[in-house]
Amino acid sequence: MLRIIVVLVALTAGGGAAWLAAQQSATAPAPTPVAEAPASAPTEMTAVLVAALDVPRGEQVTTEALRWQQWPADAVPPTFIERSARPDALADVAAQFAIRQISTGDPITDRTVSQSPNGFLAATLPAGMRAVAIQVDAQSTAGGFILPNDRVDVIHTVRDSRERNSTEAHSRTLLRSVRVLAIDQTTEDSESGTVLGETATLELTETQVEAVTAAVSTGILSLSLRPLEAMPGEASLELEEPLRTIRVRRGTIFEDVVIN
Repeated sequence: MLRIIVVLVALTAGGGAAWLAAQQSATAPAPTPVAEAPASAPTEMTAVLVAALDVPRGEQVTTEALRWQQWPADAVPPTFIERSARPDALADVAAQFAIRQISTGDPITDRTVSQSPNGFLAATLPAGMRAVAIQVDAQSTAGGFILPNDRVDVIHTVRDSRERNSTEAHSRTLLRSVRVLAIDQTTEDSESGTVLGETATLELTETQVEAVTAAVSTGILSLSLRPLEAMPGEASLELEEPLRTIRVRRGTIFEDVVIN
């Protein structure tokens, strides 16, 4: 009888343990699935025209010197030539001439090439601007360290003619932040860092051309080099009031007098 009781107790305990294990399995929360990271959208690309070879300034651009290159569509400036907009651009540009030195990989724009081997300077002038040359020397161009594409102030100097044999002179800033287009025939930076010339070609508006032309007839013009950090991205020209002169007659002698 005792043996039967022991067997029944063991069966009852085993069944209870099995029931408890089943209840715990039923109430355990299901594992949360790991969410997959969303796939990044591919960058939209477009083909732009670039130089496949170096092209020196003034050389004719060949077909071999051009190629289409993939470029992020959202980073293409409006000046770039896109294949989707101008599919025949490669053949069109191949017959033109390089306005400036073109390096391998440089994007090609309409301001990079010209239809004619001449007229480089005219092709680089922005709309509404004019090029005017003035006489200079080493002293008036910072010892030759003023180079094409530098920014300068134009200084007008006149001698006081109110008294005969006077050596007194007056100087004032006539123009500010003018871009130098060329020194003599040089339109690019010199490898030596200096260019000594007899003329400097400046980028001016029509009004400023008139002021410079009038100033040349009454005095001497010098160029003052502006610091690099002060150079604006675009031409920001500030025309100062020019010196005024009156002509005085003393008998048969005419004399120009500066009025400050």
